[in-house]
Amino acid sequence: MKYNVNIIEVGSNVEDMLKTGLLILFNESAPEDLKPFCVVTKENKQDGQVEPGDVVTIVDRTYEVTAVGDVANENLYSLGHVSLCFDGAEEAQLPGHIHLIPNFESDLSNLGEITIK
Repeated sequence: MKYNVNIIEVGSNVEDMLKTGLLILFNESAPEDLKPFCVVTKENKQDGQVEPGDVVTIVDRTYEVTAVGDVANENLYSLGHVSLCFDGAEEAQLPGHIHLIPNFESDLSNLGEITIK
């Protein structure tokens, strides 16, 4: 396992962000003004590098990584911060993005966990 965190808070604007295919993760160090737009997580205890072909599980659904931005791994492991884009792009559009397929369908109301293998 490369990454494993528990979701502790789902920001009030996350659902609106998901309508654009974007889910922003941040650990508890997230600035207060950003928390409404983020899924806030506990600190990760795992180590690794996320790469295309990896499987991301968000609560009850799995997604395949299709592209990883240049600083996505560094940000994910240092700040728990990354933007998950559910668009299946094969090239990262921004340095902090991880692109996934299929479209987002997880149930965030149960505050489960996020894993990457």
